[in-house]
Amino acid sequence: MGKGRTTVSGARFIGLIAATDLQSLASWRAVGWDLCAAAADRWWLRVPQDDEAVFMKLPLAGRWHEDADGLMTRLGKRVPEQTAPATGWVPLATLLPVGPPRRGAVAMPPVPVAWSLEADDADRPAEALMCRWPDFMAWALAAFAPRLECLSFARCDDDRVFVTGHPLPPVRGQGYHRAGRLWLPGGHRLPSHVWPELLEERLRLGTSRFALLHPDGSHEEMAEENFVRASRAAVRLTEGDPVSFETP
Repeated sequence: MGKGRTTVSGARFIGLIAATDLQSLASWRAVGWDLCAAAADRWWLRVPQDDEAVFMKLPLAGRWHEDADGLMTRLGKRVPEQTAPATGWVPLATLLPVGPPRRGAVAMPPVPVAWSLEADDADRPAEALMCRWPDFMAWALAAFAPRLECLSFARCDDDRVFVTGHPLPPVRGQGYHRAGRLWLPGGHRLPSHVWPELLEERLRLGTSRFALLHPDGSHEEMAEENFVRASRAAVRLTEGDPVSFETP
């Protein structure tokens, strides 16, 4: 708990979230959170105190403690400033059913909100490399077998190749880092309101597909079966039979 914050036994957290941000809660529809309509296209969100770590990361316009009497105290303060709604609470899963919301539903966004990757100055090591197939092939055919055995690759039919493993080959290209089943280009990150789990669900990646994200928010998809364990023989065979990345 931060300085000046009080903890009440059995208390819950309440936050105020914009209707346009409700989809960011989709990954938590089954954990017992509740929503209650507020004014100006906003919703009250109520979560158990055990979920504080997640609650603090949500895109909320305000955060409060709610005690057993329904009194709400803003985080960092000691004096209650209002009372939580006594009625109107509904389970999160009711408002965010599996699948897209019905168009025109009360306080739901009418269309998906566009997003793009954001610049990131964190020093994240590259876990994959996108480069030109001729460059990778020339290096692979000259490399020692143990140097190749730690790598896997998937070749696209436009002469690109996506290479994973460590250490990556010393070939010019774009490095990528991984977030779940998403691959993000170096120097970029997802916006704070776009969670990897939510995006994976939206893209319907399942357990055998990956998404290669681009800075403008577009993506390509790859299946695990497209990846081949690197060896000189595999490179020679793949030269005549490239796979295709899928661009939805």
